[in-house]
Amino acid sequence: MAKKASVEKKSKRTCYSVMIVPQYEGCAHQFKVSRLAIYGVITAFILFVSGFAYAIAQNTRLKNTVAQYDGRGLDQVVRLQATQLDAANEAISTSNTELTALKKYVDYLGTLDAKVRKMLGVGGNSASLASILKSTATPTLSVSRGLGEAATQLSTSTAVVQKAAEAREKNLIVLQDAASKYNSMLSKTPSIWPLYGLITSPFGWRSNPFGGSSSEEHDGVDIAAPYGTAIRATADGTVEQVGWNGTYGISVTLYHRNGIETLYGHMSRMAVSAGQTVKKGQVIGYEGSTGRVTGPHCHYQVMINGTAVNPMTYLD
Repeated sequence: MAKKASVEKKSKRTCYSVMIVPQYEGCAHQFKVSRLAIYGVITAFILFVSGFAYAIAQNTRLKNTVAQYDGRGLDQVVRLQATQLDAANEAISTSNTELTALKKYVDYLGTLDAKVRKMLGVGGNSASLASILKSTATPTLSVSRGLGEAATQLSTSTAVVQKAAEAREKNLIVLQDAASKYNSMLSKTPSIWPLYGLITSPFGWRSNPFGGSSSEEHDGVDIAAPYGTAIRATADGTVEQVGWNGTYGISVTLYHRNGIETLYGHMSRMAVSAGQTVKKGQVIGYEGSTGRVTGPHCHYQVMINGTAVNPMTYLD
């Protein structure tokens, strides 16, 4: 009896009774749960909660670490892009300045082209910069469109303007050569008076100045001025003849171009020598009365391929 009582007492210490009683009707149920089982359930719950909390903490730490590294990488990318953007903006600004200057230069070349053509009376195409760039609008450069695209557009526009400038330059080189030849032709064409005075005898048939009823053909014009007045070359040329020349007395003959010659007669003295190159307006001698004359004057004669023509055509 003593042993049975000891067992029951021990059972009471190690077990707990759990009774489930219905609220209204039915039988009550009683369960015995050992202390060890309760401790096991509590321990398992604590371990589960602890593990779950640890997992949440680890996940949070991992997310923070990833976010931290992502933030560092993004910051580096932003700084790099900012540096590239500054460099690109500076390059674009410089290129825009150069492009503007180049456009102004091409406009200037176009204006000069038109002026030279008008001066020379030369026709031909003389397109404006606007027409040359009509198919290529000036790009609107913005970061939103991408630095690569902006740089490409800027390069294309610059190339087009440069091409236009090169075309202008070629045209102006041609025009410059034409102008040089034209000016050379003008400088070698008689166009000024050898001296200023009165025309005492025109070109063509005239009465004999020495009297009588006969007439003679006058192959130049006689210009009277005070004795010793300077006589000037009416065009650039080379001294072909200088000295005494029959009825012309002391005379100078200049060869200009393409068979054009001028003769200056009845000088009192010469100021050039044979073979000398002279410029338009240069003094070649002085008025006199040498040769067949009735008084001091300059006999001025223009010849083309050896045939005398009316000098008045070449006097301004």
